[in-house]
Amino acid sequence: MIVLFSFLNGDISQEEYLRQNNVTLWFKRMPGYIYGFIFKHQDKILITINDQISEKKKRFTLLHELAHLELKHTEISFLEFKLKDIEDEADNYTKYLITMAKIC
Repeated sequence: MIVLFSFLNGDISQEEYLRQNNVTLWFKRMPGYIYGFIFKHQDKILITINDQISEKKKRFTLLHELAHLELKHTEISFLEFKLKDIEDEADNYTKYLITMAKIC
């Protein structure tokens, strides 16, 4: 897996990061309270982002969903996790990576 920091740091493009990690990215209309989600089936990963939110929110949501991937949240059974805990972990990791990318 190519790490998310390589993408944020500009070492690889978004397209290359997605391809290397076998991620398909879709933008679809969803209810306003849903910004995006990640879904894994076998070795395929799908990230769907709400196409009605701002560009800034789309970027953060994509990073948030990719954080789920990097933190291996897609490997956890639906019955095993607490939604709030993994959402907070993905948000905190995303904020950390953004901060580190600005520093480096």
